[in-house]
Amino acid sequence: MVRVGIIGVGGIAQNVHIPQLKECADAEITAICDIDENALKKVGDDLGIDEKYRFKDYKDLISCTEVDAVEVCTPNYLHVKMAADAARAGKSINVEKPLSVSLADTKELTDAIKDTNVVNMMCMSYRFRPAVRFAKWIMENNLIGDIISINVEYLKSSAFMEGRRLDWRFVKEYAGTGVLGDLGVHLIDLATFLAGDLKKVSAQTKIVVKKRKKLDSEEYAPVETDDYCSFIGEMKSGAVANFMITRCAIGNVNTIKFDVYATKGVISFNLNNPEVLGVCIGEVDVKANGLHTVDVPKEFFVKQEQTFIDLINGKECKYAPHVEDGVKLQGVLDAICKSAEEEKWVEL
Repeated sequence: MVRVGIIGVGGIAQNVHIPQLKECADAEITAICDIDENALKKVGDDLGIDEKYRFKDYKDLISCTEVDAVEVCTPNYLHVKMAADAARAGKSINVEKPLSVSLADTKELTDAIKDTNVVNMMCMSYRFRPAVRFAKWIMENNLIGDIISINVEYLKSSAFMEGRRLDWRFVKEYAGTGVLGDLGVHLIDLATFLAGDLKKVSAQTKIVVKKRKKLDSEEYAPVETDDYCSFIGEMKSGAVANFMITRCAIGNVNTIKFDVYATKGVISFNLNNPEVLGVCIGEVDVKANGLHTVDVPKEFFVKQEQTFIDLINGKECKYAPHVEDGVKLQGVLDAICKSAEEEKWVEL
């Protein structure tokens, strides 16, 4: 049984990590940590965790003898330090995305992993969706030919949430980027997962809601991170990728659209319905312009948290994202930021 400690029990932990871990027959949550006493009590009570294993200091959770693996579910600027400390303590680590606020900051963690060789994984959640896994299989088997272009959208309306205040996601020091790192990193991961590495990027970002009330007062402060990001990427294969990421798309709660156009066919998915895949493959489909949906076979259904536990137990987990993937993605985020700031193409 893998004993898991979670650092940060906010939304992502409560909505993804905890429910999935509870489904794992070979794992149990034995300790939690958060600076918010109310969240600590609520989650601790819900999970039935003894109060002596509810920590406010993450180092106490890491040193706890009842913890084998650590999940880092905190704001971006804390990921590297917390994960590195856990790795140096010999704990397996699962880190939320993006890995950090800049590529330079990731070295401490990569050094810690190199020194300890601990099991590690990144929470690139959409890599685990059935439609994505099936698309990967189709492309690996060269059923659609050479990729020509990729069109990707991530649409949310969360910038306009009534009463939303200046939480850490709007502060550059804590988040690094806005929708680019919070949402766009998923799209970049999917694009590179399916079609290979990016070669260069040209980007534009925009802050739409310029100021928000602080968390602890009625005083307004400026928003420092992007609400919108659009960029073009050229893949090393020569394919062109078009990305649009926004939290200003009224009418969308969490929509991810992905289209891959290739010389022998098309793959299309909308992750609001991740169990089906749009395809136009083969001579009959192509001649009939027959883009249609198919149900994803059950062999492509996997869960993020079970994958992490399987890695710890020494099981082969094809396509599992690791910290090295997070480092590569961080380099892309840095290049996109530079491109937007300097208004030019940036090589990776």
